[in-house]
Amino acid sequence: MNLFRIACFAVLIILMNGCQTAAEEHAEGKEAAAEGAPVSDVKDVPYDVFALKVNYGNGKHNMFAAKYSRQEREEAEIKDKLNGADREGEEALNEMKMVLTELSIATSDSESAVIRNVLEAFNLDERYDQFQLQVKWPDGTSKVYTGKS
Repeated sequence: MNLFRIACFAVLIILMNGCQTAAEEHAEGKEAAAEGAPVSDVKDVPYDVFALKVNYGNGKHNMFAAKYSRQEREEAEIKDKLNGADREGEEALNEMKMVLTELSIATSDSESAVIRNVLEAFNLDERYDQFQLQVKWPDGTSKVYTGKS
């Protein structure tokens, strides 16, 4: 009978140790998945629509445009004619979410403050010719910001 108790105790210790190791591996896997997940899966953008267009002179080659929309699904597009770098799909969505989650625009902010903050967030030159931004918040509030140098 003692041998049976010892064997049961040994099996119990082995099972408990195995369960603990499996639980630790599962927790580590979840953390790794969150760290390796695309930005589009991790962060929440505080805007339903964000449409930016900045012109630096005449011609389409002197323009930066960025669009983010969360209607039926999240979509984004970046047309950076200044640097010849257009992005669509997941790449654009990740980049837009990185910028927009850090960019705070309130409806009470002045137009000049919004323009300055947006240009800084997208690393754009302040010497633009035309600036146009449409923002729609989840509560349905919508605003358009425009500027000319």
